[in-house]
Amino acid sequence: MGRYSYSQPSDSSHYSRDEADSGYNETEELIGRDQAELELKYPEPSQYPTQYPPQPEVEFGFPQVCYCGDAPILATSKNDPGRRVYTYKNVDDGDCHVWKFWDVAVMEEIRARDKHILQLEEKVDNLTLMSNFESEEKVVRLENLVSDLAKKSFTLKIEFEVCVGVMLFVLVVLGLVIGGK
Repeated sequence: MGRYSYSQPSDSSHYSRDEADSGYNETEELIGRDQAELELKYPEPSQYPTQYPPQPEVEFGFPQVCYCGDAPILATSKNDPGRRVYTYKNVDDGDCHVWKFWDVAVMEEIRARDKHILQLEEKVDNLTLMSNFESEEKVVRLENLVSDLAKKSFTLKIEFEVCVGVMLFVLVVLGLVIGGK
């Protein structure tokens, strides 16, 4: 039992990946490095190479539009033979173009479809629950209406019987008055 020991991980920043506490952000550092490199290569901002804004169609799933605005093509990767990749027909022109593995794009699309299907299932379940609730609410209203009508019917029945009894009493009294003269 004494051969193995276990200790908790250190609290040092070497082991901790909590960037919010340390103030270090790798993305910001990389952006800063790129900016410094651009300033060294191109002293004037007008000399910077053309930068295209990120396009959601390129960043996620199957690329529909290249960064340059043209349609991407599906080709075989030169670095990874046999693997399909979305790229641009004139990729060596020095501009920024789309380059994305086909299988990665497929997996992103499948995950998005799965997520969408789950959201639709939740909506259907909620609608079913809502319709069940509305149906139960309608049934309760109908039961209350039938109960109210039954009470009214009962009171009308009693009123009718009282009315018939009063009429019979009046007829008997009239018969006695007329028969007694």
